Amino acid sequence: MTNEHPQSGKSLENVLAVKLKAIKAQKLPTLKRGDVSRYFPSSGITNQLHSFADERIIEYDIDKVVFEARSPFQKIQIMHSKTLGNMLLLDELQNIAESDLIYTETLMCRGVENYEGKEICILGGGDGALLYELLKENPKHVVMLEIDELVMQTCNKYLSVICGDVLEKRKTEQYEIIVGDCVEYLKKFIAQGRKFDYVFGDLTDIPITDAPEGETWDFIRTIFEHSFNVLKADGKYLTHGNGSTCKVQLRLFEEQLELLRPKVKFTTTKAFVPSFMEEWLFYQVTFA
Repeated sequence: MTNEHPQSGKSLENVLAVKLKAIKAQKLPTLKRGDVSRYFPSSGITNQLHSFADERIIEYDIDKVVFEARSPFQKIQIMHSKTLGNMLLLDELQNIAESDLIYTETLMCRGVENYEGKEICILGGGDGALLYELLKENPKHVVMLEIDELVMQTCNKYLSVICGDVLEKRKTEQYEIIVGDCVEYLKKFIAQGRKFDYVFGDLTDIPITDAPEGETWDFIRTIFEHSFNVLKADGKYLTHGNGSTCKVQLRLFEEQLELLRPKVKFTTTKAFVPSFMEEWLFYQVTFA
């Protein structure tokens, strides 16, 4: 059946519908097998006890694996999609593609925020897209803290459409890329009394869990604590959340924000991200 002509499949559907006296019949596309995986989950998943979000399986028009390696931190892949271009996957999850300028522009609230002359800190951001777009806004200086050197090398080679040449150098007059644990460097900035106008959390997604417990949630709380300690009084923390269908998990994230002291307030924006094939939620957080 996998090699059947589309018309023969339709004919079989019609025959079966008549024989089975079906009120409704539908022929679904066959699953495509091969060395290259084309199927990835949406932002919802299931564990043994609970079902989260919408649990869709997304089929991509991936035609080849461009690059694959494992760093000390994660599995790194570049897949090529006929419609999305090259796409970065980390631990086999969609991260960003050449088609995803809308992701970066929504994260940075382009056209709303004024970055000219501002001091900015990016946590993560190893694909280079956010740094590349921020530099177009003429900031005073940007420091980026990324732990995975191989991610940056890979994106510099295969995703220059979204990162330009910013990953070619680690330090210029406009920016500095520090390779290391962002938590440790945030601690150093706190000790130095260093402050930023904007801090971007371009790190892990909000976990798909039904309680704010576990290693990833602990990491998120640590990032919150340190980020707001290096943020100027009138500064802003910007980050991405998860798919907009993950309402329970997004609410858990917001509850963590509400626990912060000094108190903070937040707004959200949404954008449909092509390579995610779903709507994504972004947060803008300031001191209350």
